[in-house]
Amino acid sequence: MPPTRRRRPNFVAFIATGAILGFVVGSAYAYLGGSQDTTEYGRSFSDSSAVLFLGLLGACVLGLAAAVLAVLLERRD
Repeated sequence: MPPTRRRRPNFVAFIATGAILGFVVGSAYAYLGGSQDTTEYGRSFSDSSAVLFLGLLGACVLGLAAAVLAVLLERRD
């Protein structure tokens, strides 16, 4: 029986999926009540700005987490 080749994860697919999911989660959090119209720190953002900022933050965080997961899956024995 010939030796089987181990499949490697597709890094672009992992990172893109994590970024898209992160953007959706961050945007949903901001839109559904995570952002309050308070000026606690001297700044007040509109709802659309909060959705964009938290969506991008979620995309960065989950994209990075997906990249780490892909590296760990590649290096497992």
